[in-house]
Amino acid sequence: MRVLNYALLGLLLACVCQAEEKSATPAAPVTVAKNKKPPVLDLIRPASDLMSKAQEAYIGADSKKAIALFREALGLFIQLEQDYPDWAPTATFSPVRFRKAICETEIERILLEEAQASSRTIAVTDTQELEKRRAERQRAAETNGVPELTRKLKSKASGAPVDEVAVKDDLQKPAPEKTDPSAPVKISEELEWAKDLILVERFSEAETALIKVLKKEPDNNEARFLMALGKVQQGKASDALVILEDLLEDVPLDEGALLLASGAYLATGTYTKAMALLDNAMKANPRRPDAYLNMAWLLLDMRPDVTGEAELYYRQAVKLGLARNREIERRLGIKQ
Repeated sequence: MRVLNYALLGLLLACVCQAEEKSATPAAPVTVAKNKKPPVLDLIRPASDLMSKAQEAYIGADSKKAIALFREALGLFIQLEQDYPDWAPTATFSPVRFRKAICETEIERILLEEAQASSRTIAVTDTQELEKRRAERQRAAETNGVPELTRKLKSKASGAPVDEVAVKDDLQKPAPEKTDPSAPVKISEELEWAKDLILVERFSEAETALIKVLKKEPDNNEARFLMALGKVQQGKASDALVILEDLLEDVPLDEGALLLASGAYLATGTYTKAMALLDNAMKANPRRPDAYLNMAWLLLDMRPDVTGEAELYYRQAVKLGLARNREIERRLGIKQ
């Protein structure tokens, strides 16, 4: 939700700055006048412009440029503190400190996202762990756990650890899907495999697994949901909506489908339908916080200057057990 999290950060900064300018009183007004210090808003303007450009770069998926611009802005704020050492600790100088803290936070957050993205890239190119997990599920499904005792007995007899015995057994018994393309489709296995593939963003392979399921069970709700989820994650909201609308005709109160469809409608700018689906999700399960949080984001996106109703939905989500969300609290102006 980069756009939702960042589109109005500049407006928030400006509002905070104006409020602080109006309420703050310099500790030594006579000295300020004597030194002819320029207004704080004028001092921070170059760095604030860099922050705005950094946000645009981040929204545009150029994280490296965003980091560079945030660092440049941070350097300017640090320089201002060095240029006005007697003024820096005062309340009037708080807009500088506030923006400096935001730059530091955003740099750390984007760097963390980049590291996580690198991890996901490694996972996408190497599916050995996924294949191992799939093999484990296949063994459990085929034998209902019976070989575990056999492996323990083999381990006791040979002196080898149980894991080594399991690996040897696995090498002797390859997965049937790899050796026999005509093997019957196992619905539960294909669905679990598709979930794993979506998790590491191997969408085309996930769709192949889901198509196998849908050929056998065209009305399989979980397969349709996962197919739509993959489309949404690829940025194909319109394609996802074709699947979700069909799914919701069969299960109109499915919470997951309602939430996913509302997000897809939001991505296409269809706010009215997104709001209606969130209302339905809250009716389907009034105790689930996700719909309340999504409604808060939706209202903020529609009316960024009116935060009252959005805050009510957010506070209800927290009341229902949602972990506090720093980004939306900053947008809403919540201090504690």
